[in-house]
Amino acid sequence: MKKTLLTLIQLAISLQIFAQLKTITGTVTNEYKEAIINATIQVYHQKETKPYASAFTDSNGKFSISVMPEDIIQASHLGYLNFRSNTNAGAVLSIVLKRDENNLNEVTVKGSKPLIELQFDRTVLNVDGDAKAGINAVEVIRRIPGLTILNGNDIRFEGKGITIMIDDKPIRLSSNDLINLLNSTSSRNISKVEVLYNPSSKYDAQGEGGILNIKTLKRLKPGYDGNLSLTGGHGWKYLTGNNAALSLNYRKQNDYFYLSYGISKGKQYQEIQTDSRIIDIGQQLLDSAIYKSPYTSQNLRFGYDHYFNKNSIFGVLVTGNYNASNSTRETSTQIFTHLAQIDSTRKSMSLNNRISKGFNINFNYKLTIDSAKQQEIIIDADLGRFDYQDDNYLALELLSAGGAIIGQPYNLLQDGNTLTNILSFKTDYTQKVNKTTFETGIKMSRVDIENIFISLRKNDADNSFDNGSNDFNYKESIAAAYANVKIELGKIILQPGLRTEYTFTQSYSPTIDSTIKRNYLNLFPNVALGYKIKSHSFSASYSRRIGRPNYSYLNPFSIVRSAYSITQGNPYLLPSFTDNIRLGYSFRGKYTFSVSYRGAQNVITDLSSVDNPSKITINTKANLSENQNYATNLGYYNKWFKLWDIGLSIGLSNSHYRFNYQNNVVSIAQTSFTYSLDNRFSLNKGWWITAFLYGQTRVTYGNQINLPFSYLNLAAGKSILKGKANISLTLNDIYYGSVNRSETRYGNVDYNTYSKYDSRNVKLNFTYNFGNSQIKIRRRTSGSIEEQGRSN
Repeated sequence: MKKTLLTLIQLAISLQIFAQLKTITGTVTNEYKEAIINATIQVYHQKETKPYASAFTDSNGKFSISVMPEDIIQASHLGYLNFRSNTNAGAVLSIVLKRDENNLNEVTVKGSKPLIELQFDRTVLNVDGDAKAGINAVEVIRRIPGLTILNGNDIRFEGKGITIMIDDKPIRLSSNDLINLLNSTSSRNISKVEVLYNPSSKYDAQGEGGILNIKTLKRLKPGYDGNLSLTGGHGWKYLTGNNAALSLNYRKQNDYFYLSYGISKGKQYQEIQTDSRIIDIGQQLLDSAIYKSPYTSQNLRFGYDHYFNKNSIFGVLVTGNYNASNSTRETSTQIFTHLAQIDSTRKSMSLNNRISKGFNINFNYKLTIDSAKQQEIIIDADLGRFDYQDDNYLALELLSAGGAIIGQPYNLLQDGNTLTNILSFKTDYTQKVNKTTFETGIKMSRVDIENIFISLRKNDADNSFDNGSNDFNYKESIAAAYANVKIELGKIILQPGLRTEYTFTQSYSPTIDSTIKRNYLNLFPNVALGYKIKSHSFSASYSRRIGRPNYSYLNPFSIVRSAYSITQGNPYLLPSFTDNIRLGYSFRGKYTFSVSYRGAQNVITDLSSVDNPSKITINTKANLSENQNYATNLGYYNKWFKLWDIGLSIGLSNSHYRFNYQNNVVSIAQTSFTYSLDNRFSLNKGWWITAFLYGQTRVTYGNQINLPFSYLNLAAGKSILKGKANISLTLNDIYYGSVNRSETRYGNVDYNTYSKYDSRNVKLNFTYNFGNSQIKIRRRTSGSIEEQGRSN
């Protein structure tokens, strides 16, 4: 009886306490209204020194916690003064933490985040400035499960092209120049890398493979700081991968300046061998080419933000680039008869000078109407101008089997110039009501492109003949609007959205007086769902995307690369459309599993066609009918013995392409297996060692099947100068396994390709951080993300 009575009394007390409990939600920011992540929220009873409840703020600085009346709630974070308040202050709190001037400079924050996080709408690679992740951005992104870099410059995620951004800002560079930029981006400046495989409707619908966003480390306090990175490298034959990068930040009161500059120099070397069989005429072509390409790449980023007050910010961001290369290509093409006897040899020497330069100016204004409701307006306006020059000189001669010159040698002079102007305007509105966040906005853009192509053929008498000179102009206008809702229902997050885009294009060739006009209206729905319970996290997402062709793909110019190889544009390209579905699961942040499906129509990819009489292969971009891809990935990420970070990823996929060639349906399918093993060892006295292994079996990208390859990267380094500096040595592709071998077979197209480039290299890197504080870089997005990303 006593036990029953005691139980009833305890139950009554528990019910009374439960009835008094209430939930307090809020946001923790600093004095500049910037969210503070992982701030500690604690609740104390009156006159007690130990908290009875605690929570942490999320990535947006938000928290939710149950409290009793008259208790004390405290918010704290390293580098800031504690904030305390009575729980009767209200159900919604907007907490502003003030900087601790005495201790902030001495604070060193060491995170305990897992290397890989599978969130409900993205995969996150947490770098946190750790040099063990790689000495630069290229080595960092290689660690992302499902991502691979083909031929050293083609970045793909799960077999699809992907949009690259830095701090939510698009990178408008060709593939080679982009790699040079990422090589000069020190990992010491990288906070994390996000892969948004199904971006919300707030983002442009352009891009079949989603978005890869590299976020730099955030700064915490006014003052100045900077980072210097120096890298020296040597590839297969020459010095390559040499770069220097400097970043500076300065803030005084309401004015904030930031600057980054990087320069890369070197000489790249590549050997390519192509073995072609032309069955209809009983001949075989063995083409051997050697590339030598000295290059210089420079990139500048300068920004200024002015804080009128805590709710109003105006900023200007200028980005510029200059990239130049002077490559030579020596080609020898041996022509065999069906008896495997050499019939003749075609020699060619190509001198190619390329210069790309441009700038973009972004004006940004952010107005916070109500910080408690997260009600804000962001306006962006962009102006960009980009110039691309491609001058090519080609000398050809035909030799008999005995080495005598046959026929008359001739030279080709081909000069191309492309001038692109981009105008863009967009505005975004956000508001939160209870646990629901609404986002909406509009965007308008205009692109004008002028292309001039001069092609002359010269003989021994130095007489010139026109050989396909042409002009080509292109205009494109896009009007877009979107609405997006993020709903938090306890442990469930639901985020549906819809984007509509109206596109108008006009292609005009003055040379042949030909005009092609198109206009189309498309809807792009998307939805993401996340659910978390204890150690289990589930996610599901769907999005529809569009793949508009890069502007250079539309130029109808025929550029002769060698005696039997021509690159040609296609002004009749149509946009591709992709439906992406992805399911994900994570357990304790250590085990991940995902399943994805991609269905695409009018896929834009490389297509080769062979002219039997001339034996010339024409390479162009074309719309393949359809592609279906099924993929699954398993991951394991953990820390062993407090010194060994390990990451294991295993992927299995099946990709199937269908397209028409010479009035026949071609079907190419391939099942692929990929794996990666990432090991990072933290040793005593600041030493560390890493080993990264990657491999894949046969995999298809459109009409081409890449054969198996693998590579091993090793690195070692040490923290010096009291942690302000780091020195490291990296050995990439030690056993030279990244040789690209592929085969292409359909219709009368039958050839194998062997490509060997500077994948095996050694790099020595030194980085140094200086300054008296850290400053947080304000997040901003440019209005011309999609347009800039398609300029090359």
